[in-house]
Amino acid sequence: MYYYGHPYMVYPYYLPQSMGMVPVNYAPIYRNNLIQSTVRQQNQYPPVDTEQLDKSVHKFQDLMKQANLLLAKLAEDPVFAKELMSAAQQSKSEKVNKMIESTGITIDVKTSFTPTGIRIILNNSEIAGQCCNLLIALRW
Repeated sequence: MYYYGHPYMVYPYYLPQSMGMVPVNYAPIYRNNLIQSTVRQQNQYPPVDTEQLDKSVHKFQDLMKQANLLLAKLAEDPVFAKELMSAAQQSKSEKVNKMIESTGITIDVKTSFTPTGIRIILNNSEIAGQCCNLLIALRW
């Protein structure tokens, strides 16, 4: 084993943890031209409101029920699964979406597929970007 007296020459981007780091809670205070270090008070967080979380959880439970319909159909009906895979491999997006909707799903569905699998996004938000999305990625 070789010993290198200068680790920066061998590893030019190496910087030990102790060098060049100032703790996050360090705040110098200048008094009479002297620097005194003190620890800042941590910011207080606002009180917790779980109303939005409760709404998200209930919406996501609905997504899970919808996803269960689709997965149950794929698991129980091999003919349906074969037709879905065949349509996806032939890039028939409309047929794939109609087949997925025929399983009983009542929410917005977006699909994309590759030669190795399919990605199904279930979305039950009224406004784009709000709660909730569920991504189902299946390989074949």
